[in-house]
Amino acid sequence: MEPPLLYRTQEMVSPLQHQQAGLQQHQQESQGEERTNYFCPVCGKEFHGVRQRRNLKRHMMIHWGQKPYHCPFCPHRSNQKGNLKTHILKAHRELLDRADAVVGDSSPVSGQAKT
Repeated sequence: MEPPLLYRTQEMVSPLQHQQAGLQQHQQESQGEERTNYFCPVCGKEFHGVRQRRNLKRHMMIHWGQKPYHCPFCPHRSNQKGNLKTHILKAHRELLDRADAVVGDSSPVSGQAKT
């Protein structure tokens, strides 16, 4: 399945017009106005609001079967970075703890210094 185009074409604008459009978008977001709705063309899931296009793109990875995040310790792959982090913390906690003990500075998991 070919990924559908998710971007709208835009005409050329001057830097001032671009800045004004950004201000207008910010004002709409601040006032809670929703400018655009995006729909998944495969399952119909709806994404509301001005910042949801990227969430739709991330959602589409599920349908496309894309898993760009690779575990450095095993063959596991994930479609979202947060899911890979969760996998590493659950499946490879011992490796992280062992590496932390060798380095001895701070824990990459908790960010707290060893005492």
